[in-house]
Amino acid sequence: MQALALRFNERLKTCKYYLAFESELDRVWPYERKQRQKCFDAIQAFAARNGWSAKILDPGIRVTFRKLEPGGTKQPTAS
Repeated sequence: MQALALRFNERLKTCKYYLAFESELDRVWPYERKQRQKCFDAIQAFAARNGWSAKILDPGIRVTFRKLEPGGTKQPTAS
């Protein structure tokens, strides 16, 4: 998970957002329809710990990570 955070953080230094796809996220959060909300909650918690927002687009999980503005705590929800 730390390697994933480092990769996302490097990208977010030069870009406004990082779009991660299921194939990249599946290594940390295997996606199963039955446990969909648990997976989404874990991704949101990961983003919050790293100072990012995470907009989850389903089906086929695509997650857009963005840096939070100073004082910004609003987390987008799953679509």
